[in-house]
Amino acid sequence: MVRPTKGEVEAQIANAVVRFQREQQGRGPADVRAHIVGDLVIVRCRGIFTHTEAKLAVSQEGARLIRSARHELRSIHHGEIEAIVGEIVGARVLRSYCDVDVAAAEQMEVYVLDASIEERLSPSRRAA
Repeated sequence: MVRPTKGEVEAQIANAVVRFQREQQGRGPADVRAHIVGDLVIVRCRGIFTHTEAKLAVSQEGARLIRSARHELRSIHHGEIEAIVGEIVGARVLRSYCDVDVAAAEQMEVYVLDASIEERLSPSRRAA
């Protein structure tokens, strides 16, 4: 049986995050990168705003509303995305963290796993 590569699993996580955010917010991020580092999964989402959020982001009060709304949605739905990430990597997610930088239109997520999975994955395949 061929083990998936680290890059393949990272791509699966990135695609799952896009789908999840599209379902929750009506729009997915423009760019998502996932990285597995030992027992951590780090996800960077760029271009995250809906059209309404982009208009709100120009004011200080709007930025506060965006951060507050996104953190509240994440607190409500964190169990769902943690289960999705855990299933993809084959480990239990112990906890996760999320932060939004309104000025950069960027969201960072960190998932802490119950085991280091990096060594279980195949290195990237090389073209012959």
